[in-house]
Amino acid sequence: MPIFEVNQLSKSFGGLRAISDVTFSVERRTISSLIGPNGAGKTTAFSLITGFLKPDSGQVLFQDQNITGWSPFRIVNLGIARTFQDVRILSRLTVQENILVGLREMHQQGLLQSILWGQNAKMKMMDKAWQLVEYVGLKAVAAELAEDVSYGEQKLIILARALATDPQLLLLDEPVSGLDQASIENMMALLRRLVKEGKTVFLVEHNMDVVIRISDYIIVLDFGKKIASGSPDEIRRNEKVIQAYLGTT
Repeated sequence: MPIFEVNQLSKSFGGLRAISDVTFSVERRTISSLIGPNGAGKTTAFSLITGFLKPDSGQVLFQDQNITGWSPFRIVNLGIARTFQDVRILSRLTVQENILVGLREMHQQGLLQSILWGQNAKMKMMDKAWQLVEYVGLKAVAAELAEDVSYGEQKLIILARALATDPQLLLLDEPVSGLDQASIENMMALLRRLVKEGKTVFLVEHNMDVVIRISDYIIVLDFGKKIASGSPDEIRRNEKVIQAYLGTT
């Protein structure tokens, strides 16, 4: 059974149709990818799913619940986390503090309320943040300022901060862009581990080697329309995809 689906989703900006009647679903405990040329509508689709944009028409369903038009805050609390193309770190906080501010407790209670909590509650939150530091492999740099660690480590901060919201579904926008091969392999191993432990991962990614190697299912957009979907092997053989995207690489 799908963990989420979009039905006939459409969004226009002025006269430009960014997303046009797009329908697809993502199965639980899988890694799925949304691909397409620049301007195909991938990031717009992510923003519609996570409440940063409101669709003109269509539905977004999460675990059979209609969340169309919900605020990002409500969607995060429901169990969906999203990252962005650019690395959005809090540069003057430490690595561990960056992860701490993403904790579900911070979202639900608010930063000021969390600061005023007793020592026991603060320690529990610090412990949870530390567990995520260890999970993504940032233990050695946990006390360093986020601006001072490598780009690959900053990408891991973003992943850990998304995980801090305790999501069931992770939407990751270009998680391996700008990474060297060793960091790419590390990120892929982490994503596979997350799925093994019960998470569902949905990617926007331009690195086709990563997409083909890691995806269980791929959806392809071109000019805001879905032109294909299927397994990596099916997508590699699809003539529409080759003409629109793969053949241009």
